[in-house]
Amino acid sequence: METINLYSASKKGTYLVLSVPDVQLLANLGIGVGTQVAVHNRYALGGPVLLRVDGVYYVAIGKEFAKRIEVVNA
Repeated sequence: METINLYSASKKGTYLVLSVPDVQLLANLGIGVGTQVAVHNRYALGGPVLLRVDGVYYVAIGKEFAKRIEVVNA
Protein backbone atom coordinates (compact mmCIF):
# COMPACT_ATOMS: atom_id res chain seq x y z
CA MET A 1 0.00 0.00 0.00
CA GLU A 2 1.17 3.49 -0.84
CA THR A 3 1.64 5.92 2.04
CA ILE A 4 0.58 9.51 1.37
CA ASN A 5 0.12 12.61 3.47
CA LEU A 6 -3.42 13.56 4.39
CA TYR A 7 -3.33 16.84 2.50
CA SER A 8 -2.59 14.94 -0.73
CA ALA A 9 -5.37 12.41 -0.14
CA SER A 10 -8.33 12.54 -2.49
CA LYS A 11 -11.66 13.93 -1.41
CA LYS A 12 -14.28 11.40 -0.39
CA GLY A 13 -11.56 8.79 0.21
CA THR A 14 -11.33 6.85 3.46
CA TYR A 15 -7.91 6.39 5.03
CA LEU A 16 -6.18 4.76 7.98
CA VAL A 17 -3.77 6.97 9.91
CA LEU A 18 -0.24 5.52 10.17
CA SER A 19 1.59 8.39 11.83
CA VAL A 20 0.81 11.77 13.34
CA PRO A 21 3.01 14.52 14.73
CA ASP A 22 3.26 14.64 18.51
CA VAL A 23 0.81 17.53 18.92
CA GLN A 24 -1.71 17.48 21.75
CA LEU A 25 -4.33 19.28 19.64
CA LEU A 26 -4.54 16.34 17.23
CA ALA A 27 -4.89 13.89 20.12
CA ASN A 28 -7.67 16.07 21.58
CA LEU A 29 -9.45 15.95 18.22
CA GLY A 30 -9.26 12.14 18.25
CA ILE A 31 -6.73 11.87 15.43
CA GLY A 32 -4.09 9.26 16.20
CA VAL A 33 -2.45 6.14 14.83
CA GLY A 34 -5.14 3.67 13.78
CA THR A 35 -7.86 6.29 13.40
CA GLN A 36 -9.99 6.05 10.28
CA VAL A 37 -10.55 9.37 8.54
CA ALA A 38 -12.48 10.39 5.45
CA VAL A 39 -11.53 13.52 3.56
CA HIS A 40 -14.80 15.40 3.21
CA ASN A 41 -13.42 18.62 1.74
CA ARG A 42 -10.14 20.42 1.13
CA TYR A 43 -10.61 24.16 0.96
CA ALA A 44 -8.96 26.31 -1.70
CA LEU A 45 -5.86 28.45 -1.36
CA GLY A 46 -4.20 26.32 1.29
CA GLY A 47 -7.20 26.32 3.61
CA PRO A 48 -8.07 23.58 6.10
CA VAL A 49 -9.03 19.99 5.43
CA LEU A 50 -12.44 18.88 6.70
CA LEU A 51 -12.33 15.29 7.97
CA ARG A 52 -14.89 12.80 9.19
CA VAL A 53 -13.20 10.95 12.05
CA ASP A 54 -14.11 7.27 12.63
CA GLY A 55 -17.37 7.89 10.76
CA VAL A 56 -18.73 9.78 13.76
CA TYR A 57 -17.86 13.49 13.74
CA TYR A 58 -16.26 16.19 11.62
CA VAL A 59 -13.14 18.23 12.40
CA ALA A 60 -11.13 20.70 10.36
CA ILE A 61 -7.36 20.74 10.57
CA GLY A 62 -4.89 23.14 8.99
CA LYS A 63 -2.89 22.37 5.88
CA GLU A 64 0.42 22.16 7.76
CA PHE A 65 -0.95 19.55 10.18
CA ALA A 66 -2.55 17.59 7.32
CA LYS A 67 0.75 17.47 5.45
CA ARG A 68 2.43 15.84 8.47
CA ILE A 69 -0.14 13.05 8.90
CA GLU A 70 0.69 9.86 6.96
CA VAL A 71 -2.20 7.66 5.78
CA VAL A 72 -3.01 4.66 3.58
CA ASN A 73 -6.25 3.69 1.86
CA ALA A 74 -8.59 1.94 4.27
